[in-house]
Amino acid sequence: MISEAQLAILLEEAYDVESDSEVNPAEARQRIAQKQAEAIAQFVQGRQTIVTGTSSDGATVAGTGIIQ
Repeated sequence: MISEAQLAILLEEAYDVESDSEVNPAEARQRIAQKQAEAIAQFVQGRQTIVTGTSSDGATVAGTGIIQ
């Protein structure tokens, strides 16, 4: 799990790598997308999340869990 600040650093690094060299735009987009997906997964996975909803009988329900 990483912090929001760490996520921002990883995203910025993904852009920097591609902007510091001559690249094929299509290939660069693919590499950036992959790096973004990896960084976002690190940010989201393992976080405790509270979910609320309504049961079939209309009662409000809440649960807490970890995104795996």
